[in-house]
Amino acid sequence: MKLKYLSAIALTAICLLPGVSYAQEQDYACFLTTASGNTVNFSQTSLCGAQKPAPTPVNTDEAFLAEYKRQVMQYAGVRDNLLANAEQSPQVGSLQAQKVCSDLKSGLTLDEIKQKQIAETVEQSSIINAQIITNLATKYYCPNEGK
Repeated sequence: MKLKYLSAIALTAICLLPGVSYAQEQDYACFLTTASGNTVNFSQTSLCGAQKPAPTPVNTDEAFLAEYKRQVMQYAGVRDNLLANAEQSPQVGSLQAQKVCSDLKSGLTLDEIKQKQIAETVEQSSIINAQIITNLATKYYCPNEGK
């Protein structure tokens, strides 16, 4: 809190220097234009709230699995079962997601795929699993499909 407050004061002091004005950018406090016309970009500094990026997964399967686990956490009734299955066989979810992409390429819509999955399953955890995988499939394995 104190750092942001001090940063704001410092930015204000810099802005009051002769020959320095705000640039015409969306986030005015993060860009300055000097008298010589150069733009100073503070958007990647702690001054403008930049944070260290979260570690990125090494590959698509890891990214898919990480987000799958995050989404599963929303379903308390089936969370433990789905997380245990994902830990035991992490490749199953990505294979199911890739199947969604194949179905999309064959001409089915996302709604049709979801209905088909629901018709094939009766267990609540399987239905939630299918919904999460279907939603994540287009994000991680076939981003140009299903839109």
